[in-house]
This record gives sequence, structure tokens and C-alpha cells, in this order.
Amino acid sequence: MNKILKKWLAPVVFAFILFLCIRVASDIPKREYYWEGKELGFMLKDMLVVLVMSYPAVFHMKYWLHLCRKKKLAWWKEYGVIILSTPLWCFFTMWIIRMLMGVELDLYDLPIPIVVCILLVGFYYVFLRNQMIQKENETQCLQLEKIKNDQLQTELKFLKAQYHPHFLFNVLNTVYFQIDEKNEAPRHTLEQLSELLRYQLYNEGEKVQVCAEIEYLKQYIGLCKLRATKRLQLQVHFDEVSGEYEIYPLLFVSLVENAFKYVGGDYHINMDMRLEDGILFFDLENSIPESLILQESKQGIGIENLKRRLELLYPDGYTLDITKQETLFTVKLNIKL
Repeated sequence: MNKILKKWLAPVVFAFILFLCIRVASDIPKREYYWEGKELGFMLKDMLVVLVMSYPAVFHMKYWLHLCRKKKLAWWKEYGVIILSTPLWCFFTMWIIRMLMGVELDLYDLPIPIVVCILLVGFYYVFLRNQMIQKENETQCLQLEKIKNDQLQTELKFLKAQYHPHFLFNVLNTVYFQIDEKNEAPRHTLEQLSELLRYQLYNEGEKVQVCAEIEYLKQYIGLCKLRATKRLQLQVHFDEVSGEYEIYPLLFVSLVENAFKYVGGDYHINMDMRLEDGILFFDLENSIPESLILQESKQGIGIENLKRRLELLYPDGYTLDITKQETLFTVKLNIKL
């Protein structure tokens, strides 16, 4: 309510101050006073015209200010438009006033109103500009504080979660040595799981080479295949990526996990990762069963955490498209390295 009131009262205050300044600058040297005698009626008409014309003038200044801040125009362009448009607005307003009075507009009456208008419009525009800059700074400070709080919360959660991988890692080593050496399959599975946990535990936060992340995904897919049905049709392709490219780790594992978790129907998973022009493309699709089709489209906590991490790590350098069709679930994640 206060914002709406300020929005519509600002032109009124601007018009009143402008009219008063013009009258003082024009009439006092001539010893002419609108507030005396028969001139009072003309003064009220003039004030009404200036008031009506002040609304488009003020809204134009605000619109131009937003446009300049958005496009980041040079200062001389920004103020130049204001200075050049003010005389036109003043001339048009004076013409309307003279027309209502039944008097032709005399060009000798324009210099003083134009100079006063340019000064007041300039002051008012600077005031609006400072207000907008202050609001932008406050918004940036709030966003910065929010990011810091999110980072602290993330760090705290990570420190709390470290206990569980360490414990599980030690348990796996114990189980590994308890298995007979002849049972190569379970020992190999535990080795793979230990490598995955080691990667997850010691590569949290800092960037890693893309090739290391690909190797981690290959091992993770290998473990997922052990518990997958024989009906599963799996197609996986990873580009050979040189060691110069780095990425934040564990951004794809939740997507791969969901694919193996919810695969159904004709049981197929297609996965492709390629690097083109410094952009890492990751495409994943899996068929879904009818029971999942009937459920509401609701993303799990893994997808939500992935989106939040991408926003923090690659705020302007990623696209994530997730589509759920009748029998197919597709994900397209592109990251600019």
C-alpha cells in the first residue's frame, strides 16, 4: 500500500515544487503574483496542467532509469536523453497552458521554465538513480549473506556426513579381509565400492579432472549393473577427455542412480557424455514402468540437491532439462567448463 501511495504521490510533489520554482523565477522579477486577484484562477489551471503532465514525465524517468541500469549505458547517454527530452516536455506543457488561456505561446517565455525544469528534473533523476543503486546494493548484500549461509550449511552437512563414509569404509575393509580369497567376485565388488567411497570422501568440494569423474561414473555403473535385471539394455558412451578440463565432482551420480532405480517398461538406459567447445554435454534417458507413469511428477531430494549445487557452482554456466514422458524419462545437463 505504501509503495502504491508513493508511486502516485511522487509526481504530485514533483509538479508542485516545479510549478512553484517556475513561478518564483518568472514572476518575482516582473512583480507579477498569481496568487493575487484575478490571476488565481489561471494559476489553478496552470497547476492542474503541470500536475497532469508530470505523471508521464516521472514515469518516463523511471522507465529510462530501469532501461539504463539493465543495458548498462554510458553516463553521457543516460543523462543526455534526460537533458534533451526535458525541454520538449516543457515546451509541450507550456503550449497546452497557453492554448487553454487563449494566448499564443511566446518563445521569450520559454528560457526560464526550461532552465528550471532541467535543473529540477536533473536533481530528481539523480535522486531516483541513487535510490535504485541503494536498493540494488541492499539486494546484493542480502544475496551474498544468503550464499554465505548456504555455504556454511552445506559445509556443516558435509562435516556431519563424513562420519558415515569413514565408518562404512572401515567396515568394508574388515569385510573384505573376512571373505575367502577364492571368492573373487565379492572381493572385487568390495574393492569397487571402496574406490567409490574413497573418491566421494576425498574429492568433495574441489574440482577434479573430467576424466577422473568419468572413471568414477564407470565404476558406479559397474556396481549398479550387478543388481540390475538381465532384461536391462544398457548403452553407455563417454568421450575421451584430456586432463586439462576440470569439473566439480559428483554432479552426475544422482542422475545415474535415478535411472537405475526407476528403470522399467522395456528396461533400457541410454547414457552419453561428450565434450564440445568447452561444454560438457550429458544426456541420459531411461524407460519407466506404468506404475511410475501414474504417479505425480515429483522430483526427489537428489535432483533438488543437484539443482542447488549447480546454482552455487555454475550460476551462469549450466542448463538442466528434465522431461517425463509417458514411457520415458530424459535428462539433459550441459555444463560450461
